[in-house]
Amino acid sequence: MKKALLMMGLFLCLPFVSIAADANYIIGESDSLDISIWGEQNLSRQITVRPDGLISLPLIGEIKADGKTPVELQMEIQQALSKFIKDPKCVVIVLDPKSKQVYVDGQVINPGQFTLDKDIYLSQIISLAGGFTEWARSGSITILRTEGDKRIPIKADYNKIIKGKRPDIKLMPGDTIVVP
Repeated sequence: MKKALLMMGLFLCLPFVSIAADANYIIGESDSLDISIWGEQNLSRQITVRPDGLISLPLIGEIKADGKTPVELQMEIQQALSKFIKDPKCVVIVLDPKSKQVYVDGQVINPGQFTLDKDIYLSQIISLAGGFTEWARSGSITILRTEGDKRIPIKADYNKIIKGKRPDIKLMPGDTIVVP
């Protein structure tokens, strides 16, 4: 019985630990977050990171979330809340990583939006999109990548990539892959 209670106690402590699929995940605009403050239900909430990178929380107001890991944001929230609450415990969970999307358009079986939940390359996203249609020109793919305020086209020849004649291209959040 004592062992079961000890295990229950350990289980009850788990909400204090932020567990992420990738400890290096960087929060971005439009990400949906669950912020839970232990014992303070009226302060806990699900929130979306605004385009300016900020979130708004009771008591502490606006706080920058963009560019931080969930653990970094959690520590900053706990520090800010410590002015109002004795030893606050907080957890930040990324519910929906909307800032890490890529888009595939054109002559693929299933065009659409895909989430980058890990490093992914052009050859892999084509597979996720169901492969090429019979009319696809796989040697003339364009990746549109945002750099600053500009959309930069990157030409890719899928046929040379899969034959090892060209390196596969690592995709970045916001990339749009166009298969003519």
